[in-house]
Amino acid sequence: MEREAFLSAASLRALLATNTTWTDSTRALTPDEIPPATPLSCGARVPDTDHTVRCDASAPLGGIVLEPPRRATTSIIFLHGGTDGPWIYHTLFRTFLRSAPTAFASVRWVFPIAPRYASTAAPFFLPNFHMWSDVTPLFGQALGRAVADNTTTVGGFEAALTDPTAHYDALGLFFTARRIDALVAAERRALPRRRGKVLLFGHSLGAAAATAVAAMSAPRVDGVVAAQGFLPGAASLLRLAAALPRPRRGGRIELVAGGTDPSSPPPLVDASARVLRRVLGRAARVSYTLLPGVTHFSWVTPGRDADAMVGVLRRYL
Repeated sequence: MEREAFLSAASLRALLATNTTWTDSTRALTPDEIPPATPLSCGARVPDTDHTVRCDASAPLGGIVLEPPRRATTSIIFLHGGTDGPWIYHTLFRTFLRSAPTAFASVRWVFPIAPRYASTAAPFFLPNFHMWSDVTPLFGQALGRAVADNTTTVGGFEAALTDPTAHYDALGLFFTARRIDALVAAERRALPRRRGKVLLFGHSLGAAAATAVAAMSAPRVDGVVAAQGFLPGAASLLRLAAALPRPRRGGRIELVAGGTDPSSPPPLVDASARVLRRVLGRAARVSYTLLPGVTHFSWVTPGRDADAMVGVLRRYL
């Protein structure tokens, strides 16, 4: 599948400027889940917060950084889900920063924007969606059918994930892994040498990318939080497990499910955690967390569900 290059500086500024309204072109969200617009401008503060927006279209970032009011001691690299409008997550940042200003006062948020895929055959994604890898093959196979049915057990999802005949975009994930490795290295250099922490946090297809990258390249992060995703390429990872790099000692990878999320059903997230434990063995602590009542996007806007997701992140700060 054809991938577009990074957004230019002009395109990045234009993308931010268009964030005045947001519509769900996929029709996957309920009206209550569609977040209000959160306009951001390069060099300005995130509305109602003390974090400042820094735009950087160059590689490897190709996105924005939210600089904290205090000297940064922690960086959170956030991988967004598949979307035609990455700015939906600007509302998430505003929600988190307003709900826990003290906890995030020295946290830098790093927000790379995934490349766009020129076309896709999957009914769930429109042309020119920003994605970390091409997921079209997955949704035409057992995993896609299982998600659509939303009746598969943990064991059924585990079988779908590890199906040796399943296809996935290995090259796209490889490019994403190299990009994340470079971002992690840059954040390591920028943070205090002994006290600095780097976390990888992803949502939906961004969580799937974060989970795969944690398994295949073991980035030098202090924790991975994968919210409402899955583990792509599981069969290959299991086959190559002995040759994969090992995560940092004591590394933690937490897969988080929403209790009422039909897009990434809890059994799928649970199954992914189980397979990931098989891939990594004792090299990392892999955990599964269920947030009751949370839907795929209910935690983007202020409320109980957002507070629950912030509570997960607090464990790593």
